[in-house]
Amino acid sequence: MRLFVFLLCLVMLVGCSRHMSIISRGAAVYKVEKIDNVFFWDEFVEKIEIIPLESNANSIIGELHKGIVLGDDIYILDFQYQFLLNFDIAGKFKKKISGKGRGPEEYFEARDFCIAGDDIYVLDYQKIHRYSRITGKKEDSWSFDGCDNFNPVNMFVFDKNEYFLWDSNPYTRNPEQGTYFKMHKMQEGTVVERIFKYEYPLFNEPKRFYMIDEQSCYIRPIDGEDIVYKLTRDSLVTSFKIDFGQMAITVPEIIELNKSSQRNAYFTSNKFKNISSVFEVKDYIYFSCIGPDAVKYSGIISKLTGNVKFGRSSTNPNFFFSDGTFLYGYFDQFSIEILNKHKVQSCFESVWLNNQYNIEDNMVLVKVLLK
Repeated sequence: MRLFVFLLCLVMLVGCSRHMSIISRGAAVYKVEKIDNVFFWDEFVEKIEIIPLESNANSIIGELHKGIVLGDDIYILDFQYQFLLNFDIAGKFKKKISGKGRGPEEYFEARDFCIAGDDIYVLDYQKIHRYSRITGKKEDSWSFDGCDNFNPVNMFVFDKNEYFLWDSNPYTRNPEQGTYFKMHKMQEGTVVERIFKYEYPLFNEPKRFYMIDEQSCYIRPIDGEDIVYKLTRDSLVTSFKIDFGQMAITVPEIIELNKSSQRNAYFTSNKFKNISSVFEVKDYIYFSCIGPDAVKYSGIISKLTGNVKFGRSSTNPNFFFSDGTFLYGYFDQFSIEILNKHKVQSCFESVWLNNQYNIEDNMVLVKVLLK
């Protein structure tokens, strides 16, 4: 009997050791000491490479939703037209990986995508599709088991059998049905763990995971928090904090703003919120957020000194990816036309002062090396 109890406890101990809880460690705290009216990139940028994306009937991007750069390939999910497009590193169009539709190769609603090894995973409504990076052809697809109101909008994939899904707000949730969670760990299509307890409606920004490499990603802070999390296959840790001091929004303030009859009360509030676009290169961490009056701000954190340069974004591209060495961003043709018209001076002016671009052309990517 004692041997049975011992073995049972041992099994329970092993099972518990595999449980993924949030590990709170001595995370670095980066304090925003000064807020600049305009963020000047010139002091940080070493080199800029312009990558005009090829313009043809199959490659035009309406709204860049997410991008990944791996080796000599650029992958972009277009939100407007629901296309997943593949360009080479010089911007030449290679192929379209399926599209929205009802056909056997297509998806109903492309919400997110991720790349692991030689596979591309597309998150659809209640489904995941797997495509070959080489051919662009579908290999298989599957539905996933969850719970009531389980409606994921974002994902991070380690392989076909292990991935994480981030859920949308459960608008029809009944509190009497028990505790609800935002992140779900999936194994072979089934939820094996739920993380990040749902307590109030969050801003449903679909970009929750920010890829570091194929084996790890950052998770942007929960609304009202200043903590950036890091997720790997085996761990979830508090990576670092961004401290806005008295300008940080609090959870009680968010709850009150959600009750407000004023349109976009959360975004137009006079606090800093919605930290996102967390990308890391060798010596720096880039992040963006929404400030007072719904204005976008950018920040650069020096990992060497801990100093934060922070201010209003005006001329920088919309950054969407980092490969650990370069930051990748984009300008659409409308913004290029406006910046060129006003003769804005910036280290990025080589992009919009190039008169070969037309308003009908595709987006222009920039590959940025920081000093």
